[in-house]
Amino acid sequence: MRSLVVAMAASALIAGAGCGPRPHPESSQRSGEAGAASRESRDIAATSVFGAAIVTATADLCAGRVRLAQGAATVNDTCFTGDTNVVLCTDASSANAVQCAAANGKLALAGSGGDLINYARVK
Repeated sequence: MRSLVVAMAASALIAGAGCGPRPHPESSQRSGEAGAASRESRDIAATSVFGAAIVTATADLCAGRVRLAQGAATVNDTCFTGDTNVVLCTDASSANAVQCAAANGKLALAGSGGDLINYARVK
């Protein structure tokens, strides 16, 4: 019985060893301050109970924001490769519907007035 308790305690310590939050190296810097340079972190750290986890990140981000002019806008970018791209679009300025359609080299957006639209190509 005593060896079972010791084994359970040792298992709990091993399982909990990698579960604590790690401070991010840039966490002490606030990027929202006036005059502060915008910083982008590409540092990815992940652990699991079984050791290090493999995380893959793509460096070629295809995302941004655009303001509509009279309810329409077109983003010209070579990251859009065709109509099979999966693109997410949201209206950042109000709760209005947004239409976004990718084509080869461009993204066509339609919405309301001069709304600010966030977009990101997922696949």
